[in-house]
Amino acid sequence: MKKLIQKIFSKLVKKAIKKSVSEAVESVPVSDSENPKKELWKFIIQTLISILTAILTALGTTSCMGAIH
Repeated sequence: MKKLIQKIFSKLVKKAIKKSVSEAVESVPVSDSENPKKELWKFIIQTLISILTAILTALGTTSCMGAIH
């Protein structure tokens, strides 16, 4: 059951990321001097870092709350 929930959650996250990246890339103005692929990868990496930071912050907060109790 746990694997099923993880699989569903991972599919939802992938779809959400794909949708948000495609929407953001369409709205980002591309300058003539920079490579659009470079901008796409820069955006993807920044998004992943933000997501991982949020997850790790939540896990850290959870572990601190467990230590207090």
